[in-house]
Amino acid sequence: MFALSFVLIGFFASRIRFEEDISKILPKDKKIEKLNYIFQNSKFVDKLVIMVSLKDSTQQQPDSLIAFADSFTEIVQQKLPRYVSKINAKVDDGLVLALFGTINKKLPIYLTECYYLNIDTLIRPDQVKETLARDLRTLTSPAGLALKSMISADPVGISYLGLKKLQQLQYDEKFELYDSYVMTKDHKNLLLFITPKYSPNNTGENAIMLKGIDQVIDSLQTKSFKSVDCSYFGTTAVSVGNALQLRKDSMFTQGITVVFLIVFLGFYFRKKRAPVVILVPVLFGALFSLAVVYFVKGSISVIALGTGSVVLGGAVNYSLHVFNHYRHTRSIEQVIRDLAMPLTVGSFTTIGGFFSLEFVESKMLKDLGLFAAFSLIGASFCSLVFLPHFIASKKEQNQHTAQLSWIDRLSAYNPEYNKFIISTIVILTVVSTTRCRNYNSLKRYASLLSLSIKESSYYVLTLPHA
Repeated sequence: MFALSFVLIGFFASRIRFEEDISKILPKDKKIEKLNYIFQNSKFVDKLVIMVSLKDSTQQQPDSLIAFADSFTEIVQQKLPRYVSKINAKVDDGLVLALFGTINKKLPIYLTECYYLNIDTLIRPDQVKETLARDLRTLTSPAGLALKSMISADPVGISYLGLKKLQQLQYDEKFELYDSYVMTKDHKNLLLFITPKYSPNNTGENAIMLKGIDQVIDSLQTKSFKSVDCSYFGTTAVSVGNALQLRKDSMFTQGITVVFLIVFLGFYFRKKRAPVVILVPVLFGALFSLAVVYFVKGSISVIALGTGSVVLGGAVNYSLHVFNHYRHTRSIEQVIRDLAMPLTVGSFTTIGGFFSLEFVESKMLKDLGLFAAFSLIGASFCSLVFLPHFIASKKEQNQHTAQLSWIDRLSAYNPEYNKFIISTIVILTVVSTTRCRNYNSLKRYASLLSLSIKESSYYVLTLPHA
């Protein structure tokens, strides 16, 4: 039955879908929902900015940066079409013409009173003659192919006043266009913009995309562009980095917890298989929880699953109670008889506490509560039903003597009867109170101290005799 149930819940647990949406940590609030909506639907926030530069910052080789950008764009479009929606490497000339046409059609919207004085200057005969001569030089140059429609629509250049108005929206003046690429004015840095197909919160798919981009950068730097450096930044990269760091930290803390438990339990029980047997209900409870969550909602947050180290201590308690109680009774039947009711009823408060997380607004905490509660249910069930069959062999059951370690002797020690410890606590308390400068604070502290001494005396006198 144990093997069958273990395989069954393991099968359904393996079919659960893991989510790595880091925004689910935040509570479900109207303001936060609006903020998440902006991050998920903004046309610029989701951009991944690629910065190409030279490793030697003293040199200027803009053509090398452009060559790297062209190779990078071509390889990424070939290898990562599933994850990359668009790469903005060059500025679209059609977009510039469309912007100029919009300004030309609705020019009065962009002009203020001071601009009309400039128009009077532009339409003077001498100025018009100079402007037309400049237009002629532009049309006979290679740039004339792209600018001829703009010049024919506005030969005097009145629309450029509207473009100056839009120039106020420019965040930084340190960038310019070089061969249709966005580059800093010192020609040392080139910028590319990648639009991922998935939102920044989908850290699972975006992590694969960033890994592929890293591989492309490494291959280009190794083969053809050893002097070029490339890095990226943006909301997508930050979200993936945070998710990976949370997962790494969670696995690290759980690993430390498991190793400590294995070493401590093996040392305490003086049996090699004791840690393995005690951790069996923990594993059973985790698989049982994932199987139940699979039927309830089909997916669970990886971040919530990573905080399972919080549940580990509670789940170990059940099997530890059963295993330790057997060391004193040496009877499986007596262990079940003594622990069935208190272990079942006592687990209600802990399980109910985790179920109460279903009433909070954070989706991640809801997943944590669901996973933790069903993990404890599975661990307690396994501890009472299956664990007793694996505790000891028949030979060990016939041995009626329990080997006590120094931990047992330490736990049996009663410090409330040690006069030296009690005297030290009283002296330290008196010294601490005499150093209080405020009389009112001293008076309140003394009254609380008196009350705590009375309560402590009552518990010390009554509990050992109970």
